[in-house]
Amino acid sequence: MPVSVRNGRPRADAKTPAVNGAPSTVSRALRLIEDGLLDHAGIDALCERLGIGARQLRRLFKKQLGTSPVHVARARRARFARRLIETTALSMADVAKAAGFGSVRRFNAVMNEVYGCPPTALRRQPGNGAGGLELEIPVEGAFPWARMLQFLKPWTASGVEQVVGDRYCRTAALRKAEGEVCVTYEPDDSALRVRVSSSLGAHLFEVVSAVRRLFDVEAPIEDIRAQLGADPALGACVQATPGLRVPGAFDHFETSVMMLLHQHMRPEDASGLMARIVTKYGKPIETSQPSLTHLFPTPYVLSTARLEAVGVPKRRSRSIQALARAVHEGALRLDGTPSLDAAVERLSAITDLSATTAQYIAMRVYREPDAFPAHNPALRKAVSHNGTPVSLQELEARAKRWSPWRAYAAMYLWDSFLGDDPETGKVWQGARESVPPPAASAGQVA
Repeated sequence: MPVSVRNGRPRADAKTPAVNGAPSTVSRALRLIEDGLLDHAGIDALCERLGIGARQLRRLFKKQLGTSPVHVARARRARFARRLIETTALSMADVAKAAGFGSVRRFNAVMNEVYGCPPTALRRQPGNGAGGLELEIPVEGAFPWARMLQFLKPWTASGVEQVVGDRYCRTAALRKAEGEVCVTYEPDDSALRVRVSSSLGAHLFEVVSAVRRLFDVEAPIEDIRAQLGADPALGACVQATPGLRVPGAFDHFETSVMMLLHQHMRPEDASGLMARIVTKYGKPIETSQPSLTHLFPTPYVLSTARLEAVGVPKRRSRSIQALARAVHEGALRLDGTPSLDAAVERLSAITDLSATTAQYIAMRVYREPDAFPAHNPALRKAVSHNGTPVSLQELEARAKRWSPWRAYAAMYLWDSFLGDDPETGKVWQGARESVPPPAASAGQVA
C-alpha cells in the first residue's frame, strides 16, 4: 500500500529576496542546494559553480539568511526525513538513505541537532507498508497544471517520458537505481502527488528535488504577478493564466540535448529523431507502462554515438557529440553557473549552438529567471499591436521592464497564443529556431 509524504521546505529560507528568485549568488546557491549538490559534494564544489570563494559565500548567506549553506542543506534533509519518519513505516536506515544522509550515524547526529531528540522519538505511530511510494509536494499559489502539461508534451522524449491525460510519467536512473516516476496535481490539496517505484526508494530526496525543479515549484508567483501583471503588454496574459511557471529539467543533460536537437528543425522531425536516439542508444528498462521503455542515453554514450546512423543531420550530430563530450569530461556543468551571461557564454561555445537555444537552455536547465530568447519571432509578434513583429531592438527595450523575470514574461507571451485546441500547443515550441524557407510552414513558430 502506498505511503504519503508531504515534503515542505525549510522555514529559514522562505521569505528572502534570494529565494524569491532574484538573479543573485545566494539564489543560485539555493537552487543548487535544492538540487542536492551538497548531498554528494562539499562547499568547494558549490563555490566552484558560483565562481566565488567559500568565505564570501558564507558571508552572503549570513547576511541574507542568517545561516550557512551547510545548515540550509542540513535543515532541508532533516525536514524531509522527519516527514518520512512520521508518515511511513520505513526503517531508520531506509529513511537515512532516502533523505540523502551518508550514514545512519550522520543521520542520527543531524536529527538530534535539528530537533533535539533521536529520530526514533519522532515516530508517532507505525505508517503504512511501502510497496510503492507516494509523496506530496506542496505548491504555493495558483498552478495551471493543464498548461504545464500542454507545454511539456511536445518536448517529451518518446520511450523516456510521456504526458497521458493529467499525468506526467518518466523513467529515471539515480546512480545504480532505476525505476519510474509519475506526477499528478491535486488541486484540492494544492500539491503535486508523486508516485515513485520502490526501486528508487533510497533516492526519494533526489526524485523530489528533480520534480520540484521540473515543475518550478519554488517560483515566487506573487512577486512575478506584481511586476509583470502591471505591464501593459503582459497584464492580460498574467490575468488569463495566473501562476504560470517556467518548466525546468528533470535531467539536465536530457533536456539540453532535446533543445539542441530541435534547433532549426520542424517539431515532428526532431521528435522522430529523438525517439530513434533513445531506442538505439538508451538503456532498456522494464516499467509498469508499455510506452516507457528506456533510460535516456548518458553523456558518455552520446559523446561517441554515430547519430547519423539514425538520421540525425551530420552538423547536428557533431553538436550533440560536442555537448555530450563537454558534459562527460566536466568542461561544461549544467547544474549551476555564476551568472546568466556565464551560462550563455559557456553554452554558446558548444559547436553550432545558437544564442537563442543557449538562452532557452538557460531558462529550463539553469533555471535563470531573467533568461530571454529575444531573437524569437513569436515573442516579437506577441507584443505587437497589428500582428507585425516588432523589431529586435524594440522587444529588448520593452523586456528591460520585465527584469529579473524575463523568462516568465516569455512564457506568458507564448501562452497568449495558446487556445484549447491541442494543435495550438505547437506555439509552446516558440524558443526553437526558425526553419529556413521553404521548409517552414506558415504556422510554424521559431
